[in-house]
Amino acid sequence: MANVKSARGRKTAYDSSLQLANALGAGANKIKKQIRNVERLLAKKRDTLPDTVIVEKERTLEALRMELASAEKRALARKNAKKYHMVRFFERKKATRKYKQALRKLETSAGDDAALAELRQRELELCYVVNFPKTTKYIALYPSDEDPEAAKETAAKRDAFLKVVAKQLSEGTLPVPLEQILKGKKLNKESTGISVSDSEEEGEPSRNVEPHDEEDEDDFFE
Repeated sequence: MANVKSARGRKTAYDSSLQLANALGAGANKIKKQIRNVERLLAKKRDTLPDTVIVEKERTLEALRMELASAEKRALARKNAKKYHMVRFFERKKATRKYKQALRKLETSAGDDAALAELRQRELELCYVVNFPKTTKYIALYPSDEDPEAAKETAAKRDAFLKVVAKQLSEGTLPVPLEQILKGKKLNKESTGISVSDSEEEGEPSRNVEPHDEEDEDDFFE
């Protein structure tokens, strides 16, 4: 009897590993279904399951919830990447043009401080456009006409992101660094870029560092 119970425990533990393996990279609906399955199992059989199996299932449940959060983040990033693709595409073109103009001005000004400051600003703007997070509404760097009240709030958010970009640019920790941007690299499909949350604005901002493959959508236009 003990051997049978032990075998069942091993099978359940194996199923937990299989559940996690199947959840990695899966869609939110599939992960939610697995979460419900584990929750039902614990609700119905907690009194009869071995303690080791209960611990295993609770760990599985925690891991599945974390994977669900990642899946929902990926889905939001894909949605925003598509929604704001055109504005980001044109802003990248504009930022690149402004950077090249500033670079030429510096080269012909014999290292003028004002020209150098302008180049640094254009570098920052280019990094902003490329590294802006896909998980939030894109805040245009070069906005057209805006409602005055809305413009104030938008400007505050833009400045918050610019500060994070400037910090990571100086530290060399941007998801896509300037030297890679100048070679045509962009955030890849899995990377979400930099982010600023309420808890991060005064502390260390989170970032998502991924290989800098070009996005398929941008390739269509270039």
